[in-house]
Amino acid sequence: MHSTKYSRGLLDKPLNKTLIFDFDGTLVDSKKIIYQCFQEVTEKIAPLRLSYAKNILIGPPLRDAALKILGQDHKNKLNNFIKLFIALHDDQLILNTQPYPNVTETLKILHEQNIPMSIATNKRQSPTLKLIDHYGWKKYFKKIECSDDKKKIRNKYQMIQDILKTNPEFIYGYYVGDTVSDGISSNLSKIPFIKASYGYGENQDWEGVVVAKKINKISDLIDD
Repeated sequence: MHSTKYSRGLLDKPLNKTLIFDFDGTLVDSKKIIYQCFQEVTEKIAPLRLSYAKNILIGPPLRDAALKILGQDHKNKLNNFIKLFIALHDDQLILNTQPYPNVTETLKILHEQNIPMSIATNKRQSPTLKLIDHYGWKKYFKKIECSDDKKKIRNKYQMIQDILKTNPEFIYGYYVGDTVSDGISSNLSKIPFIKASYGYGENQDWEGVVVAKKINKISDLIDD
């Protein structure tokens, strides 16, 4: 694995006044539940692709992950895969998803410090809002942008841009995420990137991604 490029000029600076968060792998540990759903659905409709379901990266949009799991030979089953996944994940297992340690406490403290916060996530809107309501987090976030909450599916960069257009104060903050795509989207948006090293992207190739700061737990945002 290549070494990450750190922006040394930002490491010693305190956090600015705004934060945009990724969701899966940053605020919530959804890996176990999502892998369970991927594997159960794959075993049902494309059992020969089960090894792909066991090793897929958590973070990309559901449609993209499903296409990688199914491969070219089974891509005609994509719509059925998505339908079965949503029925299992959203309707049966979603509330088993757990926040990372101290997330609720950290969000509360940041909120009390009057730090505006938003979310930009590839997770679909329905399960995202279910979890946020379940945890009691809605009051902490000014904007919650999900990949499917507009007429056209958006990528992470586009979601960040939509936040910046409607809430310009976020231009002066940070994006907090755990995968290379999070870092790239943050870099393209010219927002300093905070890497959540406890998430799902630690073994990805981070060459070329500029990281302003690396945190080992969410409460490190407070410790600064």
